[in-house]
Parts: sequence; C-alpha cells; structure tokens
Amino acid sequence: MMTAYKCIYCLQTKEETEFNREHVVPQMMGKYKNGFVLNDFQVCKECNDYFSKQIEDKIALDSFEAFLRMQYRDTPMSDGRKLNKNRIRLIGDEGIFKGIPFTVITDISSPYRVRFESEPMVGIINSVEKCEYDYYSLEELPYADEEAIERMKKSTQPIINTGIGRERLEPVLIDKGYLIGEYAYSEKSVLDLYEEPEFTTAIKMSIDPIMRRVCAKTVFNYLCYSKGKEFVLNSRFNEIRKYIRYGEWSDDLWFKYSKGPVSTVNMPNNTAHVVGYMWYPENRQWIFCGCLTWFGELTYIFSLGKTGNKVQRLNVLDSTKMACFNNVDRTIIEDDAVHIYGGRPNSE
Repeated sequence: MMTAYKCIYCLQTKEETEFNREHVVPQMMGKYKNGFVLNDFQVCKECNDYFSKQIEDKIALDSFEAFLRMQYRDTPMSDGRKLNKNRIRLIGDEGIFKGIPFTVITDISSPYRVRFESEPMVGIINSVEKCEYDYYSLEELPYADEEAIERMKKSTQPIINTGIGRERLEPVLIDKGYLIGEYAYSEKSVLDLYEEPEFTTAIKMSIDPIMRRVCAKTVFNYLCYSKGKEFVLNSRFNEIRKYIRYGEWSDDLWFKYSKGPVSTVNMPNNTAHVVGYMWYPENRQWIFCGCLTWFGELTYIFSLGKTGNKVQRLNVLDSTKMACFNNVDRTIIEDDAVHIYGGRPNSE
C-alpha cells in the first residue's frame, strides 16, 4: 500500500507517485550548484505543472525580469529570442531615437547579450532644434497640417523611416500630404543620422498578479525548504497559499516594490538573486513577510502570514534566512540571522 502525502499548495492528499521535484528558484532564472529542490513529497505534479505552464511560462519572455534574464542569467539564452511586450516596452528616450519602440532580441555576440531593433515606423520632424521626431505606424500616420509642413521646410531630414518598405511608405506619404512639390522623400535610417555609440531608452513596465504569484511561490518554496513542510502547512499561510495556487486575493495580503536589493543582505555581486523571509511588526503582531530580489535590480516584499507573536518592548525572535543565488559562479550562500523589515507596506 502506497503512502499518501499532502501537497503544500492545493492541500490535497495524494499518493507518492503523484509528486515530483520542484525547484525553489524556477530554472528559467538560473541553474545552480547543489540547487535547492523540494523533492520529499512537498509539491504535487498537478500543481507543479500548473505553475510551469500557467504562471512561469507567461513571464519567461514577457516581464522586466525577462529583460534582466536575457542579460544576466548564469548561462546565455539562445540567439534570436524576442522579448514580448505585454508587461514591458522599451522606447527611445533622447534625440532622434525619442519615441521609437524597440524590440529586444538575444544576441550572444553582444557584450550585453541583447540587441535592439527598432519597430517599423515613420518619423515626422517635431523639433528641428532638438532633432526629435513623432513616430507613427503606417496605419496611425495622421494627415499633414500646416504646422507639420512648416517644420519640414526647416529640416534637412524631415522624414525618417525605421523599417517600412519604400514601396509601401511613399504612397501613404503622398496620400497624407507629406510629399508635395519639392519635398521628396530620401531614404535614410536612424543610425545614419545618429553619431553617438550609445543611446538611452525608457522602460515602461507593469507588475501584474502573474508576476507577483511567481515571486510569492519562489519565496514560499524557500520557506518550505528552510523551515520544513509541516511549518508551511500551517493554516496561517492559507491566504498566500491560495493566492499563489488559485490567484485568490485576500485583504490581509500586501505587496511592496523597490528598486535595488534588500538592504539587510550582503550580495556576492550586482546580479545575484536574493530569496528569503523576515519579521515585520504589523498591528502589534509579528508577521512573516517574504523578500525576493531578481538579478539585483527589483525587490518584492510581501506578507506571508501571521505568527501569533505579539510585539513587545523586549522581543525574542527566531532567526530567519536569506539565500543569495550567484548568477556568476552559480553558488548559493545562506545568511541565517534575525532579519526585520523596517519599511511600511503599500496596498496591492
């Protein structure tokens, strides 16, 4: 007769053949020497499969973390992978590039492991002095007005094409009133007109429930790895458990975000992950809160569950842990101390 075990996420009791390995940190974020794994009947196959296909796959190439992953993961990604644009967009932020949307593509030959390709757009001069353009897709290009025509008269390069075929572009420019009389269209690329070796981009990103659930699952995995299965099966963690597995939000939960790594940990380098849990005083009680920094860039702090310990003048607290996942030498270092979060939570 097979032994039955309870999954830490769905809380269902299943036979041992219904369980498999769950990596504490998703492998898409890096693979490490002696990597932390839950392999003692903690996560069932159904939950593991759900997390992989319905949560992790959705942000693997469509998030700010995906952009970091392209550049800093322990092993480079294969060439030609494109960053999707539902949760992140990179847009030129200065001079002739200002306003151009870019596609990010993995490129092993680049020192940054990525290259930027401008999306097919047509640029109409907006400021001759600043050399700035308004960029449009062919379908969105407005009809030329008198102000646009006057600006074009003052510019030596009034129109720029960033990848639209000339045979498609010229008829539209004529139809919309941009090519009349002596205003002929000459084919020049943005790079032909830009003299500097580098340019800046603005990153527009969103953090949605899918991304938050990936972060919460990673920390909850580590809490189980660190404190044991019976600890995380406690009902005090049911709100965060339901949010991770089913996306059910509770008003008792909160998430906070900050740029850079958490200040209580000495990171081995600037691109390491930090995964851990801390104490936080809330409503005169000590609660557990999770902490996760991806690639040293963006930190998520969020509530995990109440502990039943009241805040007193003199507090004796158990130690908590932070683990640094080094994306250079692929090692993991744990810091065992009484970590206390001193910030104030913002609501989700």
